[in-house]
Amino acid sequence: MEDKEKEPDTNRKKEFSSLPGEKKKFYSLVALVLVMIALVLGGVYFYSFDRVALHGTASVDVPRNATGRDIADTLEKKGVIRSAGLFRLYTRVLGNGKNLQSGTYKMKQGLTVKEAMAKLQSGETESAFVTVPEGYTVHQIAELLKQTDIVGAGDFEKEAAAYGPLKYQYGPVAAPVKGEGFLFADTYNIPKEYTARQICDMMYKRTDDMLTPDIRKRAAEKHMTLHDLLTLASMVEREARFKEDQVPIASVMLKRLQLGMPLQIDATIQYALGSQKEELTLADIRIDSPYNTYTHKGLPPGPIGSPGMDAILAVLDAEPGEYLYYVAQPDGHHVFTKTYEEHQAETANIYGQ
Repeated sequence: MEDKEKEPDTNRKKEFSSLPGEKKKFYSLVALVLVMIALVLGGVYFYSFDRVALHGTASVDVPRNATGRDIADTLEKKGVIRSAGLFRLYTRVLGNGKNLQSGTYKMKQGLTVKEAMAKLQSGETESAFVTVPEGYTVHQIAELLKQTDIVGAGDFEKEAAAYGPLKYQYGPVAAPVKGEGFLFADTYNIPKEYTARQICDMMYKRTDDMLTPDIRKRAAEKHMTLHDLLTLASMVEREARFKEDQVPIASVMLKRLQLGMPLQIDATIQYALGSQKEELTLADIRIDSPYNTYTHKGLPPGPIGSPGMDAILAVLDAEPGEYLYYVAQPDGHHVFTKTYEEHQAETANIYGQ
């Protein structure tokens, strides 16, 4: 009996033929793991130990709107860290870029990325950013400053009331708070060691810079002093909730001044009262104060807050118009009328009175 030819074991063949592919996958995985370990170790080295060969100090300014790239580039440029790219990488990997605090820092040169990040997260700055909203009074600005640890914050209100170095701060009648309206509404980066006098000087300088030669020329052409300009602008700022109402409101004020009518500005009564009220009473508008524009004709002794540039330009753009009255609607926009009868009708229509 003849032996049958053995059939090849195809299953075994397949089993052995698949081994080289599996080995390749295994070796590729091992290689990938080794590369990742090398990258991690390299990153840890740079993150924890890599330093610039510098040993001085640098002042690093981090504005409020600075991006991670801006901060990283500044740190590298100042010699604080070696690599801006590595700093950006780690802020993305760790996801803590949003925790970096704005301000001016005194930082050692030659820090690691880790050390630099820790410093910027600490908030231990050499200065503080303070944003003064448009329309704020000296008292409100003082309250803002008290929220910082600037040395002169506690004395600011008293200093601003008594100190006024700008020649155009003074009108025909002395204002009780000299700095009112002349401390420009803006964002300031104030060194924490600044005294109240230094804070005032910084803000007065900003006002003087913002009142450009063109603005001064336009005011002179309207036969308006800078004191009058800022006083009018401060009232426009406090009366108009929306920018589109600023020029019409300024026009009403200019028309009333032209005719010798009392301005009758509610915002000046609020300022005289020293607190904001939802609705003024008859007793309020009879208050004995030079800021009462119901009982005193002309401008008050000075501004009633710090006007923004839009309000200043609105006064310069405005001309005495045909309207003498305006009333605010519930949404804050105003309705303008020519006669007192029209004003009463609009007021009744809006408020049902």
